[in-house]
Amino acid sequence: MNVPFILRSKGWRGRGLGLVLGALAVLGHAPFHFWPVTLISFAVLYARLQWVADEDRPGRRGFSVALWWAVGYFAAGTFWVGSAFIERGPEFIPVMPFMVAGLAFLLAFFWALAGAFFARARLAGPMAVLAFTAAFTLAEIARGNAFGGFPWNLTAYIFEAGSRPSQVARWMGAYGLSALVLLMGAALGQAIFWRKRVWPFAVTSLPLLVIYGIGHVRLSNAELEFHDDINLRIVSVPFKQSEMMTPDTAVGVTNQFIRASVSPGIKDVSHLIWPEGAVRGFGGPAMDDPDLLYAMGSALSDGDTTPPVWLMNSLQTEIEQGRRRYYNASVAIIFDENGVAAVAGSNRKRKLVAFGEHIPMMDWFEDVQFPLISTNLASISPAKTKTLIDFPGLPRVSPQLCYEVAFPGLTPIDLENPAEFILNQSNDAWFGRSAGPAQHANIARYRAIETGLPIVRAASNGISGIFDPYGRVHGKVAVTNVSFLDTRLIKPLKFNSKIKLIERLLLLISLSTCVISSRIGRRGVGPRR
Repeated sequence: MNVPFILRSKGWRGRGLGLVLGALAVLGHAPFHFWPVTLISFAVLYARLQWVADEDRPGRRGFSVALWWAVGYFAAGTFWVGSAFIERGPEFIPVMPFMVAGLAFLLAFFWALAGAFFARARLAGPMAVLAFTAAFTLAEIARGNAFGGFPWNLTAYIFEAGSRPSQVARWMGAYGLSALVLLMGAALGQAIFWRKRVWPFAVTSLPLLVIYGIGHVRLSNAELEFHDDINLRIVSVPFKQSEMMTPDTAVGVTNQFIRASVSPGIKDVSHLIWPEGAVRGFGGPAMDDPDLLYAMGSALSDGDTTPPVWLMNSLQTEIEQGRRRYYNASVAIIFDENGVAAVAGSNRKRKLVAFGEHIPMMDWFEDVQFPLISTNLASISPAKTKTLIDFPGLPRVSPQLCYEVAFPGLTPIDLENPAEFILNQSNDAWFGRSAGPAQHANIARYRAIETGLPIVRAASNGISGIFDPYGRVHGKVAVTNVSFLDTRLIKPLKFNSKIKLIERLLLLISLSTCVISSRIGRRGVGPRR
């Protein structure tokens, strides 16, 4: 076999090539969705791992090949995290490159382990394709769950949510579709670099045809039903996160939210929804900003005897074991005809951003006053469990604050009284005009496909609107100017309670495949033949 340069590159030239290939693979994700580029990049990764498997110390070489490819992939896919350091203040900027690079290497480590295993297995043909798929599926599941998890940009997400191929996530989940993408990438590598084989082309093309066909049928038969008595207003105000770090400018942003909230048509609105981050430091059981409550109460009750329920994001405080604890929560506030406010329900955030909202060993870090990126507090505490809630005038809801919506299977299961929609309040203003907000919205829409629940999303400087149970954008709010969306609430499909079960089954299949692969022995047909 005449080995292409792209396979036999070694040393720093090979590492650089891996970085470039991994970075190019991100073009498959939002906002681009050039998914053929990602499949080709996976194909080259598969072929490079096959090539180093024939050399000395294949495990070590496979680790390096997969590591540098994945560093490029995760660095290009999460570079927007650096914007949060810039928005937080100049004292955080010096640590930005180290934190962004550190995150990329941490996530890449899971893929590097998969690469080491695959190269060391020294397999050929169909078994090699299956082993690659199993090993890297395990890597995706591991990075999505280990140490709190960061399941951002799973390989499934190269297909835009709401598109035809994304619909199979209803039955396979995001991890199942991710495995299918990896399978197609490996088969494509087998087809390109080991020619005159019919089956690799079939394994690459047939799954694509099948998922497109299934998605076409499903969307062709899609019908939506609405709650006629629930009228939502989702409010959006463009701002820079740095403006919310000082009281004077923060008040100005919040006042814009108030004015947009009471725009014409408010008397027909039953529920007013604000994103996370619209108010600086508001919260606590005592609702410690009387001026804001008075302003909202006066504005909403002016000429209206039944003011809308206000759904917003709030910090809550409690004293536990002698320490003050802070919780991030979705809160429902009601007003009487005189504008007097009362908290009617709250639901706390379970999944927190490590070193952004929450830090491990937080008691010690609080003692040394370690500063976080996203808050002025020492640390926010996670809710003990994730629960559903009944907010006034709404069917049962699963509030999922900010990046909680990135976790498949997070929606609690209650078969007798299941959730009927997901409320995702997020603050994407931390990430500026980068790809981050578009990626976040695409990920959120996959939760709609998986669960069969519509998603009501209010995201500061992100994509706000309502997504139907098929992951399609039913309506969205403009990002670049002060605006709002008035919409009825969509009714759900049958709630899919099997997402975590599918993930565990996929984990078992992948582990079994890896065990079998490791016992088969050295391949009989190598890449060089």
